[in-house]
Amino acid sequence: MSEERGLPFVSFTPEEKAGVKFVVSDVDDTITKRGKLFPEALRALWHLKRKGLMVVLLTGGSSGWADAYIRQWPVDAVIAESGALILAHGKGGKIIYSKNPSLDPAIRNKKDKLIKITAGLPFSSDQYARQYDIAYEKSEMADYERKMLFNYVKAMGGIWRESSIHINVSFGHFDKYSSLVYFMESLYEIGEDKLKEEGLYFGDSLNDSDMFANMPLSVGMHSVEDKRAEFAFLPRYITNGYGGDGFVEAVKSLVED
Repeated sequence: MSEERGLPFVSFTPEEKAGVKFVVSDVDDTITKRGKLFPEALRALWHLKRKGLMVVLLTGGSSGWADAYIRQWPVDAVIAESGALILAHGKGGKIIYSKNPSLDPAIRNKKDKLIKITAGLPFSSDQYARQYDIAYEKSEMADYERKMLFNYVKAMGGIWRESSIHINVSFGHFDKYSSLVYFMESLYEIGEDKLKEEGLYFGDSLNDSDMFANMPLSVGMHSVEDKRAEFAFLPRYITNGYGGDGFVEAVKSLVED
């Protein structure tokens, strides 16, 4: 596959379409648009499943959201809180839960401490449903608050990640990509080489850079183009549409005969 990155999306090549067996996707502002799941994006997910593809969500969203996605959306697994845990469909319809072994053993104490000392900052509305990370609303934070939070996180040895809507803080040595590799190997015996050869990733934000860097076939929503210079690694393609519109655009090309 060509190493060119950041190309305007027109369509997948016949070779790319034939090679995809796994679709991995971010959720917020990738499948959703303006915070909502629109019918077209939900239909696109169903098209992927009817095509016989494995669908895995990889999100900074809470374990609470993951529980809803795995029960209601046509997906095989949900890796949530930026890689801290996974919910997946097991045999007989049972939902499997597993946490990332790279979580800091002292995560509970560190999380509680950071929540306490940043009590005046705007936590995400789903913070109550998060088991391992802490999320703050980016749009509601002043510059001095961001700097203060960053200094606290750095002093405590935390990991700072930014999505399109949140600043996520976690404690442990993992990122989206390493977590995906671990869970796919441990739950499905799908190794890293196979994941790279047969996988496709959808994302929209700076916290997707590690996925763009490691997945040869990746698609960014148009928001990537808007912040192109800030990305250390660009996806192979960038859609014309934002959020769910871009997702639908690319899925249509993938599933059409």
